[in-house]
Amino acid sequence: MDTAGTFSVQLPAQLYADLRILADDEQLDPTEVIARLVAAARQQRSWRHGLQLLREQIIKDGGLQIGTTKDDVVARLRQTRRKIFEAEYAHLY
Repeated sequence: MDTAGTFSVQLPAQLYADLRILADDEQLDPTEVIARLVAAARQQRSWRHGLQLLREQIIKDGGLQIGTTKDDVVARLRQTRRKIFEAEYAHLY
């Protein structure tokens, strides 16, 4: 790993021991383990953000419609398809 711009961090003994165990298990340098953990935390944050956007979109679109029948779902799907078709192909008629 590039050591330019590095600094030292003091860790509690048990945390460092746990870090060494993880590093030894993966045959990595402890700094590489930390880098992987940071990358995993960033990915998790990205997923949470995406999930929040999905939740907001579901709320905006009227929720999940839990408790609707199959016929209700089919009718809504057909209505949505019709709206999309009309929006996409309205210029052709």
